[in-house]
Amino acid sequence: MKRQIYLFIGMFLLAETVYAFEGAGVIGARSGGLGKASVSLSDFWSLQNNPAGISLHQHIEAGIYFENRFLIKELALKSAGIIVPVKIGVLGLSFNQFGGSLYNENKLGLAYARSFGPMLRIGVQLDYLSTRFGEGYAGAQNITFELGVQSTLNDHITAGAFLFNPLKGKLSELTNERIPITLRFGITYHFNDKFFGIAEIEKQSDLKPALRLGMEYAINARFYARLGTSTQTDQLTFGTGISVGRLTIDISAALHQYLGASAQAGLIYRFGPADQ
Repeated sequence: MKRQIYLFIGMFLLAETVYAFEGAGVIGARSGGLGKASVSLSDFWSLQNNPAGISLHQHIEAGIYFENRFLIKELALKSAGIIVPVKIGVLGLSFNQFGGSLYNENKLGLAYARSFGPMLRIGVQLDYLSTRFGEGYAGAQNITFELGVQSTLNDHITAGAFLFNPLKGKLSELTNERIPITLRFGITYHFNDKFFGIAEIEKQSDLKPALRLGMEYAINARFYARLGTSTQTDQLTFGTGISVGRLTIDISAALHQYLGASAQAGLIYRFGPADQ
């Protein structure tokens, strides 16, 4: 019993101090290899990281993602999602779960995004959040929303911004604890068709600003190599991506000086023409 209590306390402290509230956490092994930079990307997991990014997708896509932080099962994060282009815009549905039986956070999101030309893409997502503790403890639920914008400024630069929970709603009516506001801004610079760099800054209302940097190199049409870092968690990250037909597999890892390694893996399937 004591071991469970210590494990719960340690897990909670790690979740709150190293990664903070998971409602606005960055999802996807591609961004995992880029130091968690994500806001200016337009990939599948923009569904979770900046809904404006899914507006460019023209086919139905589904994905799953798993992250094992510091190789501790109680700090696991699981995610799944689907995006569906409609007549005007793109719809997305996603679900996240972070934690274990003693403590977990859940997020269900419904997103809509639309492109207004290369200079402006806008996305919005409605979120249902719930936090659950072990048996015998009351949980908490809330509804909030998030907004995202992206702009392709020229052939080299794409900028993105993201705002989560702008009203800073309460996590529970029984306490004064509030869900933190999260703001991100970043740019992606494409040096050529094979290589880009990405930079991003994030500010949560209860944390210091964090800088994220990453780079991706396309070895060929199917294989990608990634490297990144983040001041938020003082981690070095690296990863790879493999695209075969309609299937994309991303794998990444993060190394922390004191807490050890974290691993991420994701799979995305596109219900459309296969890559040649």
